[in-house]
Amino acid sequence: MRLGSISAAADEQHIAVSAVSRRLSDLEHRLGTAVLYRKGRGVEPTPAGQVLLRHAENLLDLAGRAAHEMSDFAEGSRGNVRLAANPSAVHQFLPDVLAQFRTENPNIRIALKEAVSDVIVANVEDGLVDVGIFSAAVDHANIETFGYLSDRLSVVVPDGHPLVSEKAVTVADLLPFPHVALADGSSLFAVIAGAARDLGGELDVAVSVRSFDGVRRMVARGLGVAVLPLGVTAPYAESDGLAVVELDEEWAERGFLIGVRERKALSGAAERFLAHVLASADVGN
Repeated sequence: MRLGSISAAADEQHIAVSAVSRRLSDLEHRLGTAVLYRKGRGVEPTPAGQVLLRHAENLLDLAGRAAHEMSDFAEGSRGNVRLAANPSAVHQFLPDVLAQFRTENPNIRIALKEAVSDVIVANVEDGLVDVGIFSAAVDHANIETFGYLSDRLSVVVPDGHPLVSEKAVTVADLLPFPHVALADGSSLFAVIAGAARDLGGELDVAVSVRSFDGVRRMVARGLGVAVLPLGVTAPYAESDGLAVVELDEEWAERGFLIGVRERKALSGAAERFLAHVLASADVGN
């Protein structure tokens, strides 16, 4: 219809005139009605052809818009990212990182799952999440990893506790006191318990809870001492009635990793998120 003739259409599409005529005849046969008036100097649409033309133009417009939106996904400006992170990362690093990413990428949805580090690694291996942030202390040999930030562990005690006056303490200093622990499965608890066993002792776990907030509350009520990241204790120490003491152990400085199953196989949105997180780590350092 745009060119006004079958031969002009054949020239533009680089196919034979007979092929165009055959396709038009097949189309009319399927529709059960003629769509073109054939004239000596070209073609004109029949009433049915005029209706079909409007539908065809709408379909082409829809196809164009679909292709444009699909290109957004391919480029990473639209899509979904499945993210898993351990509690330390969720409470210390991710709020600011996610807020900035969402501001810059409003059409990308982040589905965040909080889990312990070994579960995160397994989820990345199995393709259940796109990106994982976890403790470098867990086995991660089967996935692709990138260095991330680090934090510092500290000892939390209630006001008036005998350890309050100490400038720094070790795990050996903690063994005589009841311990408030994160639930089993936490890489943090595993490291502390392992250090105690290396000294020939065992932690006297008075209570085990699932969150940093729960640990702080239990310590504040005098149920024991705890080892927590400095970033989740120092901001709340005064209001919670706690004291924070330095933990003098080589492993008190903990590294975190970002893991993916295979970077080159990430979706555009997941690659954009990974690049953002890595860039934020560089800025932080």
